[in-house]
Amino acid sequence: MKYDDASWHAGGDFPETSPEEFGGTHIALFLKWCFIKGWHGDMHREENQKDVVAVISGQMSATDFFFKNCGGKLTDEDFSIDGNKFAEKYYGDDGRYLDDYVSLFGDKMYVSPEAEHDFRALSELIEKRYRSGKLTKQPLWKFWK
Repeated sequence: MKYDDASWHAGGDFPETSPEEFGGTHIALFLKWCFIKGWHGDMHREENQKDVVAVISGQMSATDFFFKNCGGKLTDEDFSIDGNKFAEKYYGDDGRYLDDYVSLFGDKMYVSPEAEHDFRALSELIEKRYRSGKLTKQPLWKFWK
């Protein structure tokens, strides 16, 4: 299952002057948080473990990892079982991740490299969502009950 693809973000409102990598920054930051939780999939555990460790330690940017080892695509193969359970809810169609990212970095989306994002702030927000279990948006029909 594919959760996201950097190429999906390169059209429409994507700035002509921004490199393709900026379309994957928000995806890569999510991937990094999941790696820190230990939720990388078997593919990365077997083939890219050194790069996973480099991302976690900050020696490699998550964006560089994402394009080098994931081809700019975020799929269920990138995560462990627990990682996929989380990603399906928080990153999925009804998930809050993109809204949370925009609330912190809306002015940076598609125009700034990963280094200009405050990963600590994003990590704290994701961790708060994870602990609360409030990972998806409330359906509109619930507002009328």
